[in-house]
Amino acid sequence: MDGKSRIRLAFNHKEADRVPLFEAAFSNKLASEILGRKVYLPSNGGGSFRHFLQAHQEGYDQVVREAEKASQAAIELYAHLGIDMIRVRITDFLTPVDFGYGNYGANFLFDCEIQEQGENLWRIIGDEGFWSKHIYEPDTDAIMCVDHALMHGGVEEFRRWVNFLEARPTDIPPQAEAGLAGVRKAVKLGREKGVFVLGWGDVAYPGSSPYLSLFLMLMMTEPELIQRYMEVTTAGALSFVKTQIEAGVDGIIGGNDWCFKSGPMFSPREFRRFFVPYLRQIAEMCHQNGIPYIKHLDGNTKKLLDILVDEVGIDGHHPFEPSAGMDLVDAKKQYGDRLTLMGNLECGWLLSEGTPEQVRLAARVLLKHVAPGGGYIFSSSNSIHDGVRLENLYAMLETVQQEGVYPIRL
Repeated sequence: MDGKSRIRLAFNHKEADRVPLFEAAFSNKLASEILGRKVYLPSNGGGSFRHFLQAHQEGYDQVVREAEKASQAAIELYAHLGIDMIRVRITDFLTPVDFGYGNYGANFLFDCEIQEQGENLWRIIGDEGFWSKHIYEPDTDAIMCVDHALMHGGVEEFRRWVNFLEARPTDIPPQAEAGLAGVRKAVKLGREKGVFVLGWGDVAYPGSSPYLSLFLMLMMTEPELIQRYMEVTTAGALSFVKTQIEAGVDGIIGGNDWCFKSGPMFSPREFRRFFVPYLRQIAEMCHQNGIPYIKHLDGNTKKLLDILVDEVGIDGHHPFEPSAGMDLVDAKKQYGDRLTLMGNLECGWLLSEGTPEQVRLAARVLLKHVAPGGGYIFSSSNSIHDGVRLENLYAMLETVQQEGVYPIRL
């Protein structure tokens, strides 16, 4: 049985030959060590964003080449390791003014000027004077938007931004073609290797942007403006989702985070008003095309889970972060018959500092209590990052592949 078949059975709450595997992101450093050559994967840390940003400075053709190379390396890695599902974000390969770790739609894309202002420091300037500044930190492999026009202009600049987006077409612009090349490459190779390929689609909550506090304030003081923002950005996101579905992706995942370890950044009431109607549109587009919609959401999501399942209609949830108090065994009891669970082997201390035997023991607990009956896709509690020890990664994968065989006998 190949990865596509295992994943499809998991979403139908049926048992496959074994528990399927997924990782939402994978360290470039570890991937390069495993494959024996330097690679930059999509859906990874700041090193990949930096690499694709630099490709933009070399021209469109270079971006296309790097997007296809990244997807090829990612599928090769996952097939080699026996990981059944991968995500590829069209936005990983693109350069909008508002970086935001890929949480934007087609109407965010326009011609930009990229100014390299120092080592690992860029200023991106777009139409109508909108701009953002980005720093890459090699020690943490993180790239962040650290300054933005909206921070300086406040509410009036945000209003001008919404007006600007509303005046732009929401269909796919030429600037998106390089990102689509990466998605199409992943789809093609995924079919050949039997890997289930997830595209990307989520609401444009600016959780990684420096104007987040302004956005949260406006939810209270100018709710109609925020609703206009959500409407226009979701229209752009739906264009991306539709185009990826047409390209042949097997499912869509949204990865915009809005929860701390203690709970959401806003109340369930605000979530229902500003997020649910728009997130539901994305889920419905997926369902109309016969594919699942998955929500990645770190932190403590307990106050939002019923809403996500019953009112948005998500098909899967990733990763049930254990350090935020999310218990996957308990989630199985509450949601196992209506939600595909994805997670949640602890990727912090356990995969980084623990022993292979400790990893195996923790994996067996999940296999024993969450896997029976299907509806479960095994993964770490976030990603395989630079700090993960290879021996622990292999211990996790081998335990699932050898002891996660159905019927579970642990």
